[in-house]
Amino acid sequence: MVKSKNTKIAEPETEESFEVISTKEALGHLDDLVLFFEYSSDTSINPELLNVLKKLRRQVLTLYINNAK
Repeated sequence: MVKSKNTKIAEPETEESFEVISTKEALGHLDDLVLFFEYSSDTSINPELLNVLKKLRRQVLTLYINNAK
């Protein structure tokens, strides 16, 4: 068997901490994505995928409205 001179074992990278965003921020980002894909002439998207984005937006909007009550 051949042993490598470089026997250093790679340490696992530390997980990045993700900042939780508010429902209002998520709604704003989804609005931006929907508008981007609907009106961008540079990018085309499968209509089914655009519908998925719109459904996600409706779900987040519902959550936002329910949390506001």
